[in-house]
Amino acid sequence: MDIVGIRGSLSVIVLAFSMLRLVTPEGVVRSTNVTSVLESLLSDYDNTLRPSFGGPPLPIGIEMELDSIHSISEVKMEYSMSMYLRQHWKDGRLTYSEKLGNISVDGRLADRIWVPDTYFANDKHTFVHKVTVKNRLLKFHHDGSIMYGIRMTTVAACMMGLHYYPMDEQNCTLEIESYGYSTDDIVFKWQYGKDSVEGMADIEIPQFTIVGYDLNGRNSSVESGFSARLSLSIRLRRHIGFFILQTYLPSILLVILSWVSFWINHEATAARVALGITTVLTMTTISTNVRATLPRISYIKSIDIYVVTCFAFVFFALFEYAVVNFNHWKEKRKQLQREEEGRKQRHDSIRQKDTPRRQVYPNNNENNDSDAGGGEDTWSNVDHYGGSFRSRQSGQYQPVPTESPSRRPSSQKNGKLGHAWLVNARRKKTKNIVKRKKKHRSQLEQIRGVDRIDALSRVIFPTSFVLFNVVYWSSNLKIFYDSSELDALVQY
Repeated sequence: MDIVGIRGSLSVIVLAFSMLRLVTPEGVVRSTNVTSVLESLLSDYDNTLRPSFGGPPLPIGIEMELDSIHSISEVKMEYSMSMYLRQHWKDGRLTYSEKLGNISVDGRLADRIWVPDTYFANDKHTFVHKVTVKNRLLKFHHDGSIMYGIRMTTVAACMMGLHYYPMDEQNCTLEIESYGYSTDDIVFKWQYGKDSVEGMADIEIPQFTIVGYDLNGRNSSVESGFSARLSLSIRLRRHIGFFILQTYLPSILLVILSWVSFWINHEATAARVALGITTVLTMTTISTNVRATLPRISYIKSIDIYVVTCFAFVFFALFEYAVVNFNHWKEKRKQLQREEEGRKQRHDSIRQKDTPRRQVYPNNNENNDSDAGGGEDTWSNVDHYGGSFRSRQSGQYQPVPTESPSRRPSSQKNGKLGHAWLVNARRKKTKNIVKRKKKHRSQLEQIRGVDRIDALSRVIFPTSFVLFNVVYWSSNLKIFYDSSELDALVQY
């Protein structure tokens, strides 16, 4: 016979032997004994009265095995937790022979015995899992000790302080107490002290890291007196990586992008305005998305400070162009006014040149001198062509015998005309040079004034933003990584 056949025969023999043991009289007797014991114990059992009714308070030990923590919501201020809750107490009415050992029975038997009315004081919704049946466990010990376990999921309230959000820590608690019994009847305790909660090290939360947990016990005041309350406090530290990629980094890039307008020509209005409006609207979208994931609270959060500051930088970058454009057109209007005044002055000078030029000659008329009464010299305005003149005394034009230009010596006449032409030409050339200099100077001042604003903005905006980031991150990270803030050792 080969090896495969031998192994198959041995498997059949072992299986048959096992089946024979299940139907041995010993197994049947133990099952019959357990059934009879339970029936005798529960025949006159009153499940409405607690054990040791009328005596000292009944101690109830609590232990947990955490399965998962999920759905932590800042908007609703709540979190969800799945766990195995086990309660331990002693009921002297359920003692039996030590020979039967520990007895594990169906959870439906819990409806026939007394169980603590334990509930979560801060839960919003709790349910027991029912696949495939209600997930309940009931174990008896011969001395009357009972262990009652339930697999459940609870949605509990967690009041969060979001002042340093998203570089914050949260302390979410689960409050356990009796609904109807006071400390005169029931006293809760952690069954195994600081080791009463298991599975905490294996839990992973997407946005948080579990820093530690505390187990506490205290008495809370109720209408009937004082009620024993146990508290599981879980310290959570938020991961900042998601917010750096989702909020901080896009905000920084948008602020830097808004500075590009400082290097664009101030006359490119469409480009600078479009860039400024785009960055402002994008920052508005980021701010809206941040507020959508948070409750409507009145105080300012850390992320609000950063987003609002970035929005202010983007807005003032757009406002800077408004200042540049205003100064540009202001200087341009002044230049147009100066050019208009220059044109008027040139027009007036041309009109003056078109009028007949007159020259002043002394009047040697003795009669006029005597009429003046003081021997003052009398001057007359005579045009170059021997026309009329205006007397200094009378102020009116009167004919006077003058020397005809044709009768003057040609050398004298040509010399005076040439000298006058040179003087006028030099004056005209000087005026044109001065006007050109003034025009170029005004244009340079206008360009320098606009470029000076952009040049200052290229320095002031980046420097201010860098200083803001240094102050913001140093202050927040100091709190975030402060060792005293992260001390979350398990205490009992």
